[in-house]
Amino acid sequence: MKKLDLRFFVFLLCACALSFLACTDKVAGTATDTENTIAGTVTLSDGSACSGISVRQVAARTASSVTYLETQTNSVGAFAFDSALADTVNLEFRYHKQDSSIAEAQVIRGVSPKHVDSLHVQLEATALLFGELEYTGDASFFAGSHFIIQVDSTTFAVDVFAPDSFRLELPEGNYTLTVLPADSSVISKLKASGYADSTLIRKISVSVSSGDSLDVGKLRWDASASEPTQVKLLQGYVKDMKGNPAKGVSVHVVTDLYGFGVTDSAAFVTQAVTDSTGLWRVPAPVFDSIDESFRVEFRSKDSSGQVLTALSEYIEKETLEKTADTLRVKTVTLSESSNFLGAVFLVTDAATTSRQDTLCWAYSIRVGFRGTSHFKTVTSCNNVLMTNLPSDYQDLVFYTGDELVVRNLKSGEFDPEDYVKSVKVNLPPGDTLKYQGFTYTPPTTANDAFESMD
Repeated sequence: MKKLDLRFFVFLLCACALSFLACTDKVAGTATDTENTIAGTVTLSDGSACSGISVRQVAARTASSVTYLETQTNSVGAFAFDSALADTVNLEFRYHKQDSSIAEAQVIRGVSPKHVDSLHVQLEATALLFGELEYTGDASFFAGSHFIIQVDSTTFAVDVFAPDSFRLELPEGNYTLTVLPADSSVISKLKASGYADSTLIRKISVSVSSGDSLDVGKLRWDASASEPTQVKLLQGYVKDMKGNPAKGVSVHVVTDLYGFGVTDSAAFVTQAVTDSTGLWRVPAPVFDSIDESFRVEFRSKDSSGQVLTALSEYIEKETLEKTADTLRVKTVTLSESSNFLGAVFLVTDAATTSRQDTLCWAYSIRVGFRGTSHFKTVTSCNNVLMTNLPSDYQDLVFYTGDELVVRNLKSGEFDPEDYVKSVKVNLPPGDTLKYQGFTYTPPTTANDAFESMD
């Protein structure tokens, strides 16, 4: 009896040992059905194998709605999934540093679940994409401030509590960024309230390279209750200062030429980013938002962080109306940005007995450059400093900062010719124009402003 027990005991020990040896080399999610498995090996950018690399199998229901399975590589860099989420899936690979940031990554799209030990993936240094997010409009009351910026059909995403900055580490590639409220129930409520699907999820295309950084500038979420009817596009190219295609340049369409709706000097909102060929495309502005013409403004940075800018020529509204589908904008070339330092001197009726310093405190003035995103409201008699401006000849415009007047200028009730003054200036690339100053005579009363309409 004791002999049988001993044999049984030895048998159990052998069985456990074999089981243990088998488990030590087992990869999480190892396949059992070779017709429905995905497996392979992963190496770092230097060709070495590494354990603990995150591998995600991702199935996208929509561009912003995905499900995934996750496993990790073993000591020889091998991974395997014993099931697939769909007929074709995307695979995402992440190698994290000790601070949890992603040092190297890769995305493989359109993988079939019949790859068995056939995928060999080498990671690359990630690219850093960063910018700012703000939200405006009536829908922002329902949406709150919590948003997600996500790379379409992937799990590369970041939470943003707008208005705030964000940063996202990505593998090299061409992507579409989607911006949407973090709470899916908010999207459902907004849809039920009549907000257009296409405006609830904002999209922007980007192209990033391994090891590079891309500043996309300011993004804006602004849902609309009506579906955009404008289907025409604007398209063009941007070159750098050496005449080569300029990649990663932010694009902003300017329809508010005099800045009547601009509340500060940070009105540049990225609507598109150029690809590796310097190409950009954006939806054309709706006709109702255009007075007689509009412009396209461009902004980027060089390797030292110096801001580079460019401006298109004025594009006539009539030209856009006559365009069948795509209006091709003349190619622009980036140049170093410029700065402006000037002063506003208040000139009033000689009969006015108020002291000059009192008048300066009482009046405000809107100053900016026509056809750009650069406008700001300042107190009269103070210096005006504006930075990162498009260089070359520009129209410096200024008018009263009185909210009543500005509101009526914006609505078209007042004629800009009666209120807006301008002077031509030459802004030097990479330098500051220190202007001698200009004079401004404000409307004496709000009633005078309305009487001028008669």
